[in-house]
Parts: sequence; structure tokens; C-alpha cells
Amino acid sequence: MPRRRLTAVPDRPTRVVLYRRVSALMGRGGDDFHSPEVQLAAMRRATHGMTEVAVIDDIDVSGRHFSREGIDRIRRMAAARQLDALAVFDVSRLGRNVRESLTFLAELADQGVTILSASEQVDTSTPSGRLMLTNMLAIAEYRSDEIGRGWSGAIQRRAELGQHHGRPLGYIRRDKRLVPDPVIGPAITEAYRRYAAGEPIGEVTDYLAGVRGTVMVTANVKKMLRNPVYLGKVVIGGDVLPGEHDALTDPETWERVQQRLAEEAGTPPRALAAGWALVGLVECPRGHKLQRQGERLVCGHGRGDTKGGDCPGVGRPLIARVEAEALRQVTEYAALLRTDAGARASRMARVDASRADRERLERDLADARSAMTRLAVSHARNQLPDEVYAEALGELRRAEATAVAELARLAPAVDAPDPVDEAAMVDQLMGLWPDMTMRERGRALRSVVDAVVVRPAERWRQPEEQRVRVRFRW
Repeated sequence: MPRRRLTAVPDRPTRVVLYRRVSALMGRGGDDFHSPEVQLAAMRRATHGMTEVAVIDDIDVSGRHFSREGIDRIRRMAAARQLDALAVFDVSRLGRNVRESLTFLAELADQGVTILSASEQVDTSTPSGRLMLTNMLAIAEYRSDEIGRGWSGAIQRRAELGQHHGRPLGYIRRDKRLVPDPVIGPAITEAYRRYAAGEPIGEVTDYLAGVRGTVMVTANVKKMLRNPVYLGKVVIGGDVLPGEHDALTDPETWERVQQRLAEEAGTPPRALAAGWALVGLVECPRGHKLQRQGERLVCGHGRGDTKGGDCPGVGRPLIARVEAEALRQVTEYAALLRTDAGARASRMARVDASRADRERLERDLADARSAMTRLAVSHARNQLPDEVYAEALGELRRAEATAVAELARLAPAVDAPDPVDEAAMVDQLMGLWPDMTMRERGRALRSVVDAVVVRPAERWRQPEEQRVRVRFRW
């Protein structure tokens, strides 16, 4: 396609639009900051005698792209022949991308629109003005690239010192440091706790939206729950480094949340809504959460249920039969705890062993993370060569990942109820079951049950009760 050239406007334009853009306002000031007010005053001086049609703003918007509301509005006005000239403070306000800027300018030129720069005396109604504009756009893009490289290096250095760049939800900046927001911070902590306890992601999203007073979507909440910044970490270039800010969740809750996010990956939130008692509890042998389809269950990763799925699935067992078998096993478990001393002793031994394993793994995890902090500080002070730092950091990350994976497989580190008390709690649950809502049933089961595993059928029409195994929390 032949390149279009900027055409001159023969007559002096009369209708002018003033365009202002600031990449990041955020209370900046000073003589070297071209605020929207400074830009507007300069443009009005340069366009004295013309008819001002509109002032169009793009505030807190980068010039590296042209997906801007202000630019779109200018395009519409030019197409409707509502302006003769577009005034800017300087050409970098138009954009810092030469190719997209020239494409945009060519569109305006085709509509007979002249570009005026208040601070650089650029006027595209003349050949010299068009030449100056092209050169100055190239300079603006070069300066943007240099600024970006400078910021990348600064952000990397700050991350190695444990300083987070930006302001994640739940934090505020005080004396250039991240501190928990007094309102949103506790809500983030509660969101982690609720999701780790098994609350559906939709309910967690509604809770956060209510605290913030604004609409939130589940995808963004999941992204937030995956962000290591809430564990007191700093993320830079795919690396996770120790941070100097306070965490909003503890390592145990974090691991339980990450495990559940991995299990529910690919499952729509509506399939995990509290519409049936075993929602979020029932899974296939590979750990994939089962979804409801009518009166039956399917594995969302199953080859026969999802295009490209890699899991054998579980067929399509009836929900009612799976639930009945799960309740039977829960009742049998309570009776065993109440009447069999050997079963009670075995359960307490498992709890003690799990607690000892958790304490050991938590010490290993704390040691690895402490060593990572010391390593990052030494590297930031140029006390370690880059290759030594990278090798040592890799070893510590592998140790951390091993400890985290082992902790995720252990029971939660809360005080286990007495076996007799737990049996009484199950009896009370079974007595209240007919009068409970689906949400209440699910929450009550989670206090006793860790998961309900459904195996694929081993033979034709194998009954559901022979394929269900309840995995208890203790």
C-alpha cells in the first residue's frame, strides 16, 4: 500500500481542538512538569484568534499506544468535519510511537486537519513543519525508550532490596514504603481465609466488592489471589524475591489457596456455585473438581467431556447417589470414632505425625526464605558475582518449592478436635442435614471432609457407592 503523505491546508484554520495528555498525574508538580493547566494555557496562546471547539484530555494514559478515548474522539470529529486544526503542547503529547503517530496524522491530513505544536512552533500546513513533526516524533519515541530502560533498571535494583514497584490493592504508600491499607488490607486477608476455607470464588468476589464499594469480577480476584506480593514478596521479571513490606496472608493459607486455585483451574465459577451439597468437595482421582451437568457429575478435564482434555474422567455418576454414599461414610466414620479406641488412637497418631511434619517443613521454608533475603542483600551490595547469586538462588528456590509442595499435602495446621467431640459434631450435622440450605451443607461437610473422590467405573454400570471414597481432614 503506498504511503500517504501529509497534505497541506491552504487556508488558516479557524476551528481548533486542544488535546492534552499526561502519562501519570498522581499529584506531580514542579517547573519541569507539564501539567494539564500548563499545556492548556500554552495552546490557547498559540491558537489565539481561532475558534476553540473542544478540549480533549487523556489523563494518566501512556503515549506508547493509540488505544485512547481522546484519540478516538478526535478521529470521530475529524471524520465529521468538525475541526480544522489539532493543537498540542508538544508532539510527544500525540504519542511516543512513530509508526502509529504517523498513521494517525495521515488520517487527519486526509480530512484536512492541520497539527499545531504550542512549544515547538510546528505547523503541518507547511512542508518544513511536516518534516519537523516526523523528526520530533522519532526523538519522542527514542526518549520514551530511554526512560523505559532507565525505569527497568531502577525497578530491578529496588526489587533486589525488597521494595515493590507500584501499589497493589490492599496497600498504600507511606514514606515511600508499602503499608497495609487500614480498610482494604484486612479485607484481602479475609478473602484469602475465606477462599482457603472452601468458600466459592463468587462469594469471595462479592465480599471484596462490598468492602470496596465497586464492581469486581472473579478473574481479577483469582489473579489477585495468585499475586505473591500478599505473601510479602516482590515479583520482578518472573523472579519472586523477599520483600520489605508486611504480608497480608500467612504461608499456610497462601499454599492452601494456591492448591485450590490449581484444582479449580478451567472450571467456570458458576459450576462451583453453592447449588448442591458437594460443590468444591467432589473430585476425580487426579484432583480435578467435578462439575454438575443436570443430575450428574462430569470432570471438566475429562477426554469425553472437554475438547482436548487429558483426564480419563469419571463417567457421569448421579449426584444423589454420590452424596448418599459420602454421607454414609461420614456417619460410619463418626460411629467408629465413638466406639473404637483403636481408631481414636490411630487418628491422634496421624494428627501428631502431621503436626510434626508441618513444623519441620515450616522451619525448612523459613530458613530458605531467610537465606534468600540475605542472598539478595549481598548481591545488591555487589558482594556476590552474578553467576554465584543465580546458582545459589536457584538452589534456595528449589528448596522452597519442595517445602511448599509438601506443606500443601498436609492437613491444615489447626487444632484437631477431640475424636469424641468430632463424632458428636457429625451426629449433629446429620440431624440438621434435611433443614440445611445447600450452602450450609457444604460448609458443614468441609469441617469434617477434605475431599470426596470418585473413581472411574471399572466395569459396565458399576454402582456409584463402589466408586466413592471420602478423605477426611484428620
